[in-house]
Amino acid sequence: MQNRRRFIRQLGTTIMTAAGTPLAVWGITAGEILKFRSPGGSSRRIFIARFAHETNTFHPVATSAWRFSGVGSAGIRTWEGAGLEIVPGISATPSGGGLIEEKPCREAMDTILSSLRDNMPVDAVFLRLHGAMYAEGIGHAETVLVEEIRQMIGTGVPIACTYDLHGNIPPQLGLYGDILVGLKTAPHTDAVETAEHAGRLLLDVLEGKIRPVSYILPIPFIVQGEKAMTTAEPFGSLVAEARRIELSGIPGFSSQILAATLFVGCAWTDAPHTGMSVMITADGSKEAARAAAIYLARKIWDARHDFDYGCETAELEEGVSKALSAKESTVFLTDSGDNVTASTPGDLPLVLRHLIERKVSSAVVACINDAAAVKRCVEAGEGKKIRLSIGATIDKRYGPPLETDAEVLRIVQPGMVLIKTGSVEVVLTDGPATFRDPSQFEACGINPLERKIVVTKMGYLYPGLTQIAPRHIMLLTPGAGDMRIEKLPYSRLRRPIYPLERDTLFEPEKTAS
Repeated sequence: MQNRRRFIRQLGTTIMTAAGTPLAVWGITAGEILKFRSPGGSSRRIFIARFAHETNTFHPVATSAWRFSGVGSAGIRTWEGAGLEIVPGISATPSGGGLIEEKPCREAMDTILSSLRDNMPVDAVFLRLHGAMYAEGIGHAETVLVEEIRQMIGTGVPIACTYDLHGNIPPQLGLYGDILVGLKTAPHTDAVETAEHAGRLLLDVLEGKIRPVSYILPIPFIVQGEKAMTTAEPFGSLVAEARRIELSGIPGFSSQILAATLFVGCAWTDAPHTGMSVMITADGSKEAARAAAIYLARKIWDARHDFDYGCETAELEEGVSKALSAKESTVFLTDSGDNVTASTPGDLPLVLRHLIERKVSSAVVACINDAAAVKRCVEAGEGKKIRLSIGATIDKRYGPPLETDAEVLRIVQPGMVLIKTGSVEVVLTDGPATFRDPSQFEACGINPLERKIVVTKMGYLYPGLTQIAPRHIMLLTPGAGDMRIEKLPYSRLRRPIYPLERDTLFEPEKTAS
């Protein structure tokens, strides 16, 4: 217990006052923190912590391990020279993708709470959350943490939270958080803007300019993130309407709408509040926040039949055939059922097996999670030919590992190797990973545009690859991230919910409390 307290105090220590003194535990310097203070030296203390996870409850292995580190300044430029003292708290994130075990989750929450307690009093709390964390015995753990922080600091200290738009948000969050701001883009490109937005509002509260109140309205609608991309309709226009309300407000109310977030939710989290929702923060008026939430929820509900994949899709065999016959020189195929960005294991060899069976001559698969195979390749060394068992080491529900002869082409780093089996190149990693940017291929000595087929473990293609991909087809493959959600064995999900029950009824005005 004494060692644990010492650890918490080390992580939660108040910022050093000597400019330039190394704060190695944060990866920043005291000088970088001091730029947030006003020239006169007075300061208001903002405690910052991170607690985030996108839980995939269909992952076959529960999550028990956690990663802890310090949290620095959050990089919010709005705070520079504003008379603030940044009080670093804890970053606690689970190491794994499956349902989170209760005991380690509770311990992680207690570590953050203890860090806050050891640094009180504070003038504000700033939390970096995700929104789709789910733990046994605790439930929607991020919301529970916000509630417990509110109980600790009382009602007079503002709490600001940032979220991923794939969060599953319980409506009671609006009782505990003052400023609630989520990402607006999918694929995500506005993380910096979202943090700045929340940080600016928090500063306005501290300066007495606004009195934020928040309201959340759940919608009985579950949708895959790939059907709610801001680069496609109808979600692009719906998000544009949320932005318009932030600028123009809601008719009949003088209160400003400070933030409007449309949550897509995470369909692979089997939890009571999984699904779409609207989250509004307004200035001084819960009625205005409620009216804005009703307005946007109605817009979403009326468009529910129009949500569809924002990219080309195909079953595995059809998708590979389309890629091989395509006029484009390169086709990116995403293995959506084993989408690591949706917290799957990333170890399924289904697409690789299919490419080898079809004797595809120009393809790269990046990547497959198999620590044992990586170790064997590293031990063998570059240029060696060995017999390997690839994949299905974690998720064994969709077929056996691929038994194959392979050549070790490159040891990229101790936990990543490039091999060749048949005519297909494969990146193997010692943990779940996905290639989102051309630079990751370059690090392996691969120019993806020199291959006919490039396979990645994701759903929609991330911007770095979208910019170079001549064509992209999302494969509707099985796995913990199966896009065919009607096949998933939900047990905690609130019902009825559209489209699992297509006759689901929803009247926003009647639902809103």
